[in-house]
Amino acid sequence: MADDPNNPSGALPGDPRYGLSKEELAEYYKTKSPSWICKGYFKTEGGLELREAGMEGHQAHLRSTQDQIRFTGPLLKADGKTPRGAMAMIDAPDKAAAEAWIAADGYAKAGAFASTSVTRWSSSMDLRWNTFPRTEGWQQFAITAVDGPEAKECRDAVADAHHKYQASVMDRYVARGPMFDDDGVQMIGSFMIMEYPDLEACEEFWKGEPLNYGGVFADVSIERWRYGNTLG
Repeated sequence: MADDPNNPSGALPGDPRYGLSKEELAEYYKTKSPSWICKGYFKTEGGLELREAGMEGHQAHLRSTQDQIRFTGPLLKADGKTPRGAMAMIDAPDKAAAEAWIAADGYAKAGAFASTSVTRWSSSMDLRWNTFPRTEGWQQFAITAVDGPEAKECRDAVADAHHKYQASVMDRYVARGPMFDDDGVQMIGSFMIMEYPDLEACEEFWKGEPLNYGGVFADVSIERWRYGNTLG
């Protein structure tokens, strides 16, 4: 756990940080290739029509860059069916490259997006879109949790409880890891994709997460998401 001198990160088996010393952990974050959470939200008026117009280009873009894609798929409205946006976690050397990746997407070229965002992220799992063991009929939820002003102190206080809780729900993570500023120096929050039967079950998971009730985060969003079909 977090106070284990042989595993100061508190990472679990299967996490590339597992068993690294403090020095090795610092070097890991310093040298690993960054990943990025890329989100685009469709325009309220005409966005879905423009999405359809850009679909062929979108799919071609995903296929041509699939080696750098960890996961990709639509963000969904409350009905769990209607797209409200698109999200992908990609590997790219810097923010400019990630922004260029979004700009090259067929949806962006068709003018479907009202807004886009790129956030630096470090994956704590080796799973990707073609290796995750999906559960038939279950739903996926993207949780974006932004740190509050006392995040470090609060995170340290619940670290051990967090790692124990994480271990108990490990089979429900599709992806997880910390978010950073653009330079990868300052941690700014946590991002994860969870798989549960429904939203209520996901909210129950989040209620029990020590980082949540421990006051680490100032802002949290839980968005419906699903695996994209193009790379499936």
